[in-house]
Amino acid sequence: MKTMFRFLLLILVTLPLASCADKKDTARCSVQLDEQKYSTVAENSGCTNYQRASGYLGQAGVSFGNFLKTGAMDNLTKTLGISKLSLATDYTTGNRGYVTKALCLIGANSIVKSSRCDGSSSNRATDELEISMFANIADLIYLNYGVLDTDLNGTLSETETKAFTSLSTTGVDSSGGGTDLSSSNRFEVVGGGTSYISNSDLSKCVTYTDNFTDNASSGSNCVAKAISDGVTITKIRPIIKLDNMTDITGGSSLTSRIAMVSELTTLSNALEADFTALGLSSTNNLRKSLSAGLSKLDNGAKSTKNNGTCVKVAVFDVMYLLVQDPADNSTTSSGLKSKNLISLSDLENSVDSNLTYPNVSGYTITDARLIYATDSPATTYTDSFEKAESSLYTAMKNTRSLGTEASVKGDGKVSFREIICIDEN
Repeated sequence: MKTMFRFLLLILVTLPLASCADKKDTARCSVQLDEQKYSTVAENSGCTNYQRASGYLGQAGVSFGNFLKTGAMDNLTKTLGISKLSLATDYTTGNRGYVTKALCLIGANSIVKSSRCDGSSSNRATDELEISMFANIADLIYLNYGVLDTDLNGTLSETETKAFTSLSTTGVDSSGGGTDLSSSNRFEVVGGGTSYISNSDLSKCVTYTDNFTDNASSGSNCVAKAISDGVTITKIRPIIKLDNMTDITGGSSLTSRIAMVSELTTLSNALEADFTALGLSSTNNLRKSLSAGLSKLDNGAKSTKNNGTCVKVAVFDVMYLLVQDPADNSTTSSGLKSKNLISLSDLENSVDSNLTYPNVSGYTITDARLIYATDSPATTYTDSFEKAESSLYTAMKNTRSLGTEASVKGDGKVSFREIICIDEN
């Protein structure tokens, strides 16, 4: 947690210094900020939006004077005046109300134009981008501790994160537990922009038109067909049938978790936009220093306690990897080609190490294609997960609601996968 405190002190020192550089005749506002008269500045329409937002953040506990108090660094929840949030969309309880007011003044359009603010878009000055960046980071911290730190002691314990995530992972493992996967004994054969569906030895191929569930029984030799079409076969993908999977959400109410994932996505994307607008690339040292304050949260779904392997994420990923990017009822025939794909190494190492499929020599296989059962016991299949058998569809839909973005350590974004790894960091 020390990196987070050092980061917050960087913010606190920066705010009053930057406020003095405003070109407008707002010297009085700058002096009042230095005097910690935050409410006076925040409510004064004669001050700049940058200064007013700084005032609101000061009221939210993000102030240098606040961190000079005895014991201030022992409990972030107490120091920032973080209150328990009933939902991630609770924007006004406790000091988060002041963070909201700051963001509604200088935040990204995605926040300013949302129901949180109901404002209109505007062009922001560079200094407003800076304070927006700080406000987003402060809100990410407030959001996570306000929702997860149920006893408000400044520590996110395993008990607290478990209570929030409450995943049902009994029987789920990388040996295929929790899933019912099997080979269809068919391949997708790719040549240039053309796809074919073939049988197990490529002796029969039909050209893909609008689905990958064709059995290819009436086709001709794949290599000959590709030559006839003027294309060269570059890759093949085994087509894998998904008949069933465990609903790791347990079928319980997802309202609080969906709201949390939505807020994390909104704030993370807004922070990413501010970093980009300020010219801070992912490799920029200043950005890395700023993001270091979120290191416990923005952990890349990796553990510092278990040699990089986050135990909970490893189990979660068994299902997560199957729902990352499925086709739905709105997917076009051309769009379907890039959906329902999963890395073969992920499929074999993380989801089902016992999965087998036909071996075709001479071709490198890097990924596989999924199709979904439409009935139980499974006899027919579909490319759209929304048309899958009801229990399979529910399990996929519920798992997807927990977020399907990849997790990268230190990128300024916080995902559900990273939340469940907090207590392992």
